[in-house]
Amino acid sequence: MDNFEVIINEIKNKNSKKIQKIKNELLLNKYLLIICGPTATGKSKVGLILAKILDTNIISVDSMQSYIGMDIGTDKQDFTKYNVLQFLINICKPDYLLTSVEYRDIARQIINTEFFNKNKIPILVGGSGLHIRAIVDNLMQAPQGDYKIRKEIKDDIKKHGIDFVYEKLKKVDPSYASKISINDERRIIRALEIYEKTGKKYSDFLKNWQNRKSIYNCIFIGLNSKREEIYKNIENRVDKMIANGLVDEVRNLINAGYKDCFSLKQAIGYKELINYFDGKQNLDTTINEIKKNTKHLAKKQLTWFKADNRINWIDITNYDNIYDLINEVFNIILNVTKKENL
Repeated sequence: MDNFEVIINEIKNKNSKKIQKIKNELLLNKYLLIICGPTATGKSKVGLILAKILDTNIISVDSMQSYIGMDIGTDKQDFTKYNVLQFLINICKPDYLLTSVEYRDIARQIINTEFFNKNKIPILVGGSGLHIRAIVDNLMQAPQGDYKIRKEIKDDIKKHGIDFVYEKLKKVDPSYASKISINDERRIIRALEIYEKTGKKYSDFLKNWQNRKSIYNCIFIGLNSKREEIYKNIENRVDKMIANGLVDEVRNLINAGYKDCFSLKQAIGYKELINYFDGKQNLDTTINEIKKNTKHLAKKQLTWFKADNRINWIDITNYDNIYDLINEVFNIILNVTKKENL
């Protein structure tokens, strides 16, 4: 028996009555348990432990883990040896434009068929705030993608460059254009696609986000840490990714014809290595850039999540061991369900 199984058994033995109460409450009222927060705060580990304890599976909410072949750089975890399934991982090729709306629809179907219909508790784990909101909140009323329109926009990019289509977006939806990068091909395409299809600005579909209301019963648990600890974890993680073969992974994706795909252009660890293979910078500079951009991502994620007052925050640096941390998760779940039952 490995150390992880020892941890699970100890938690179960010490908290059997509390765990059974939590399971009954979450199943009876069809709760979604959401583990979110910035990168490098241990969300996957906590999610896995909860999945084992509550006899359920996980829905990964990481927009880049959906792409086949993008494994090391997205820090995909293999939970099969623990008999825990992860949904929404490896569902499409890197050249497929997976929109938030399509992602939402797939996730909601999974929640119904693989969890509620099988009397299991859905646990959503990830740092993509946009996709979490899309799944749980009644917000994303934008229509499904239109292949013909999308192809026309992509053809414009190939012919005139990304700057050209970004300028088009600035003219029709300056509010949304100001919030995204000029190089964010996926979001530029999506916003122009919506405008061409509906005549409405994409920003109009997002205006009600501050008044969000979930279509599910949700318990949000956010994991955070001191900034210096997060940054230290990020540096260690990037070094480990390089040691585990990230450079070869990106090389193989480029050789397979995916170099110009939006997924590789947007994903941290991939876009920087593309510049390395193009001869624009050496490997040491590339690795430092990956670390810097990942730290910036963590900061953006925290800003995004802090705006959501539904999240119950846990500072992981306040806990000396995993047992106390998981016990705090238990207490949050029980407190939330108690309040909502009053």
